[in-house]
Amino acid sequence: MSKLPWPGVRQKKAKGRVYHYWARTTPWTRLPDPYSDPDGFMRAMARLQRMGALEDERHRTGTFGGLVADYRRSKHFRETLSDSTRESYDRYLTRLLVAYAAAPLREMTPEDIQRRVLDANEDTPGAADMMLTILRTLYAYARKRHRGLSDWTEGLEYFGNQTEREPWPDDMLQAALTSDNELFRRAVTLALYTGQRPGDVCAMTWGMVAGDMIRVRQQKTKTALEIPMHDNLKAMIDELPRSEEHLFLLSNRRGGPLTREVFLVWCQKFTRKLGMNRTPHGLRKNAAIELFEAGCTSAEVAAITGHKSLAMLEHYGKRRSQPKIARLGMGKWQAKTKGEREN
Repeated sequence: MSKLPWPGVRQKKAKGRVYHYWARTTPWTRLPDPYSDPDGFMRAMARLQRMGALEDERHRTGTFGGLVADYRRSKHFRETLSDSTRESYDRYLTRLLVAYAAAPLREMTPEDIQRRVLDANEDTPGAADMMLTILRTLYAYARKRHRGLSDWTEGLEYFGNQTEREPWPDDMLQAALTSDNELFRRAVTLALYTGQRPGDVCAMTWGMVAGDMIRVRQQKTKTALEIPMHDNLKAMIDELPRSEEHLFLLSNRRGGPLTREVFLVWCQKFTRKLGMNRTPHGLRKNAAIELFEAGCTSAEVAAITGHKSLAMLEHYGKRRSQPKIARLGMGKWQAKTKGEREN
């Protein structure tokens, strides 16, 4: 076979004649003679090239790498996720692509994910759990666009490292609120008494403080809140140094904001010394619990924390003390009975 000026075209000789074939299909596709029928040859080439491009696209989108590229262009990824969640997803998607970029979606299995994602990252269970969450999100996205896909996360379990987002025990929380580390103590106080996510806490500026209120627009949900300050929080804010160089309530020594990553590291180091692993997000649960135990309704708690889902709010408050709530309820009942007697 001789070299030809058309990529993908090959010649074969048979019975003294030369035939031309498109060699990028199996079997090869015979083409019109480029010399005796150049127009027919070029039309056939163009058609086969278009078909090849479509096939390449089908193959690409049928792989994990293609799915990730499609998902990153989706409205859900670009507009629904908050900036911080999108950054986190991007980081873990890149790690997943190392293992699965060329993997056909129809060949992905729970057994392989267990081995290559969960078992391979058992030393960092939080990261493994996050990647499993993202894989489940991707499957939900893929099954609407690729018929007949099996759930490649079926039966897989988290490491159970959800304790990282559990509320802080009372003794640990009090130790943090009285810590000698001034910046850490301020960060914990602001997170606890506003009930906000770590990213929102770190982004709070002096311009958000108005009298005894803090105005917040949540990064994740875009919800606007005006949160009355607890006396403990107001006392802390009144003591904060304020200058033109310090825009943020939790600013570093150069005037920049405390970052979520640094706040996370601080919390983990502090709580691990006390035998547990807790994160700033756990303080949001502490806030919900404290509000419930103070006798607040779900609507009152949500007005402070900004929860849109009452089911999620109930999940956050599930560790509230039953005896405390019962005592509050009985106290209200007794007050009602006493009022009826007096009337």
